[in-house]
Formats: sequence, C-alpha cells, structure tokens
Amino acid sequence: MFQIGDVVVYTTYGICRVENIIEMNFNGNLTKYYVLVPLSEAKTELTIPVENPITMSRLHGLLSENEINEIIDEIPYLETFWINNDNERKKAFNDIIKKGNRKDTLQMLKSVKKHQLSLKDKVRKLHACDEQVMHDAEKLIVDEFSYVLKKEKIDVYNIVNENLLKNI
Repeated sequence: MFQIGDVVVYTTYGICRVENIIEMNFNGNLTKYYVLVPLSEAKTELTIPVENPITMSRLHGLLSENEINEIIDEIPYLETFWINNDNERKKAFNDIIKKGNRKDTLQMLKSVKKHQLSLKDKVRKLHACDEQVMHDAEKLIVDEFSYVLKKEKIDVYNIVNENLLKNI
C-alpha cells in the first residue's frame, strides 16, 4: 500500500504524488481511495479506488536507478514485433501501456520505431494510432526515467532513443 507523499506511476497519467488517502461512502460502503496529483498537472486530482484491481494494476511504484539502468542496457536486445491488423495492434499496444511493464513498453516502442523507419523508405507515415501510442509510451518512460535518474527529459529521451535504434 502506498503512503501519503509517495511518488508513483499511474499509467494513464504518468508520475503522480499520493496527496491523500481518503474514505468515501459509495452505495452504503466505505471505500478507500488514493488521491493522486500528476506532477505534470498540479491542478488535476485523480481519485483511485484502492480495492479496484483494474485501477490498481495501473498504479506502480517507481523503478530504482539500478533497475532503470539495467533496462536501458537491455533495450538494444529487445525483440521487435508487429501486429498487421490496425485494431488488434491498437488494443494490444494500449494494453501494454496500461499494464505499466517498462520493458514491455520499450519493446513495443522499439517495434513502432522500427516500423516507422521501414515506412520512411516507402515515403509513408505511421498510422495515427501508432503515432499516439509512441508518444504516450515515450512520455511515460522519459518522465519516470528522468525523475528517478535526476536528468533532463531531453537527455533521457536521447539515451532511450539511441538505444531503441540500435540493432534495428
């Protein structure tokens, strides 16, 4: 269980601080909620039910500096994959982001970037849903890695991107 003041990753919003833990009456039952404030949007408050397995599966503690450095070292060796059906791919990629596994997210991101490079040769662009998922994945990864590593986002983006493009 997270405590007030903890910094966490909520996969649909990025890095958040647990501002409060409250109980609210819902249909006659007292339910515990985390009140999260995204660090990038201090005016936004998210109320997340503690006992809801779906929302809790999207809430993660931050990785350690060592874990991040290990993941960065593994990026060039991640296998790429592609799902040809646009709808199936969109669902699969969004599920990967929602689950919050950073290595899976990077593997998906590497796959999208590889596909993007293959399209450049044909003078074509990424499908809009692939562009969006790439942006969302980059934001989640870069925000967390830069926060934990205490580095500028552009520096972390460059490190991650350089490693994503290796061995493609």
